[in-house]
Amino acid sequence: MSEENRELLRRAWAAYDAGDAEAFAACVSPDWREYGTADPSDGFYTLDDERRTMESHKIAFPDKHTELHHIVADDDFVACSCTVRATHTGAYMGLAPTGKSVSMYEMMINRVRDGRISESWAIGAGKGFFEQLTGEQAPEQLDNMG
Repeated sequence: MSEENRELLRRAWAAYDAGDAEAFAACVSPDWREYGTADPSDGFYTLDDERRTMESHKIAFPDKHTELHHIVADDDFVACSCTVRATHTGAYMGLAPTGKSVSMYEMMINRVRDGRISESWAIGAGKGFFEQLTGEQAPEQLDNMG
C-alpha cells in the first residue's frame, strides 16, 4: 500500500504541474479538502478552488515544476516535502508577465481513502508566488502557494 500511495502522490503533483485538472481530480476524492494549517476551523480549499488555481497557474507559469524531495507513506497517509519552481510568463491576477522566477518550499500530509487523496494539510515556507511577484500579501482566495 505504501508504494501505491507514493505513486498516487507523484501522479497528483504531475497533474497539478501540467494544469491537468481532470488528471488531478482522478487522484483526489470528490469531497477532497486542503487545509493550510493544522486547524480545520481556519477553512479549506476544495477541488473547485484547486481547478481555478490550476487554470491560472497554467496560463501564468506554464513551466511550473515540483521537485519532490521526500515521500513517506503508509496505509492511510502519504506525506512529502517539495519545492515548486516556475517562471512568470503569462498574465496572473491582473499582473502582466514579469519573467521573474518564483519558488516555494512546501510540506504536505495527505490522507488516502479508497485509493484517492481525501484530505491534505499543506504548509509552505516563505512567500507565495503572488507575494514574490508583487511584494503584497496574496488575496484571500489564493491558497498558500498563491
